[in-house]
Amino acid sequence: MIKVSNSELEVMKIIWRKGMATSSDVIKELNEKKWGDNTIRTFLTRLVIKKAIGISKKEGKIYTYVALINKQVYQKKMTEKFIDLLYDGSNSEFMKFFNENFRIDIE
Repeated sequence: MIKVSNSELEVMKIIWRKGMATSSDVIKELNEKKWGDNTIRTFLTRLVIKKAIGISKKEGKIYTYVALINKQVYQKKMTEKFIDLLYDGSNSEFMKFFNENFRIDIE
């Protein structure tokens, strides 16, 4: 599985939500993080190198990025990793803990 840092994951979430995004789109959406434009571009470059995102279109210096990994597949893999790490791979132990400690609101 591709390893994505927490900061890179913030970029991935934008691309997953939008379907595709330019670096300007991502910079605009991450404005509240107070990350510099070059920092965000570095995250995009790292994600391309990791093959988590790809460049779908290039117009001059403007790149449009798309996700190469499916959000649901990534969530499933990360959840499995989390359960393996903290609950020795036991889904039932995880669910027991979750049900005892968190309220679930169904919308």
